[in-house]
Amino acid sequence: MAAEAVGVGIIGTGLSATQHMTALVQVPLARVVAVVGTSEDKARVFAEKWGIPRAYGSAAAMLGDPDVEAVHLCTPPDTRVALAEAAAGAGKHVMIEKPMARNVAEADRVIAACDAAGVALGAMFQNRFTPLPRRVKEALDVGRFGRLLLVTLSSKWFRSAEYYRGSSWRGTAAREGGAALINQSIHAIDLLRWICGPVSEVQAITATQLHPIEMEDVGVALLRFESGAVGSLVGTTVAYPGFAERLELHGTEGSVVLVQGDGRLEWYLRGQEPTVEQAGTQVSGARSDPAATTSHGHVAQFTDFYAAIRERRRPFVDGREGRHALELVEAIYRSGRSHLPVRLPL
Repeated sequence: MAAEAVGVGIIGTGLSATQHMTALVQVPLARVVAVVGTSEDKARVFAEKWGIPRAYGSAAAMLGDPDVEAVHLCTPPDTRVALAEAAAGAGKHVMIEKPMARNVAEADRVIAACDAAGVALGAMFQNRFTPLPRRVKEALDVGRFGRLLLVTLSSKWFRSAEYYRGSSWRGTAAREGGAALINQSIHAIDLLRWICGPVSEVQAITATQLHPIEMEDVGVALLRFESGAVGSLVGTTVAYPGFAERLELHGTEGSVVLVQGDGRLEWYLRGQEPTVEQAGTQVSGARSDPAATTSHGHVAQFTDFYAAIRERRRPFVDGREGRHALELVEAIYRSGRSHLPVRLPL
């Protein structure tokens, strides 16, 4: 017998909520029953567009709805901790947008609240569910590259000044906790951390080079991994017109180049002819347009999350997994402020 669909409530009516809904309608185990907006009118408009039965003007009202078993937090970062704690306290499972909080201390509060309530916590890193990063991780795990020596990550995206001016929270210390690294580059940073393992030390420079924002639009860091590998990363929103994320791994037995947003994977293994793999499902225009994302990764992550709820297991990307990229971003911020190396874990 097929498992019963989980009743879902969406908190938020902006771009993230639209991206979540676009994917959720493709997930048989999820049934969206309610939405919350900053006003009931906004919630009603969103509900009518997507055919959602109920619209609420407050999260508290929706959390009292017995048909809502899980919530998706599609709200600005400064609101996520309190909403996650309230949802967990109401016995609702939580799917939280990236970053799951503004810093590691807040992420730990979210994790603790969900643990205490016995509810599932999922953190949005949908790129882990796309095919080519999984191919790289599998190859590294079985030693196809030999000993990992060097890792470089380039996440050179572009956002316009209007993108920041059109928001009351983007690029602010108080509401977002950062800018380019914590919002855009964190997806690529998560892939780097997931594939290559823990980082033990960071030395970084952060700067605001172009945009009318409080926080960084450029971040550059040197990395030392626990494995002994070394690396570097650059994350930015000043690189017009925007370029696909590029993760390169170099080991004693060969190299691999993952161009995530182009859906391309290049293999250069010792003793073999170079080969290229393509995955059209992960091609994304997010490098230059925040709305131009593919839904493949979202669908796969939500499918896993709702299966995990019904199977009473942890989601593949749970809160502790979601915390890793945020910890690395926070270490870069600390090093950028102090001009000193920062050791991890924090």
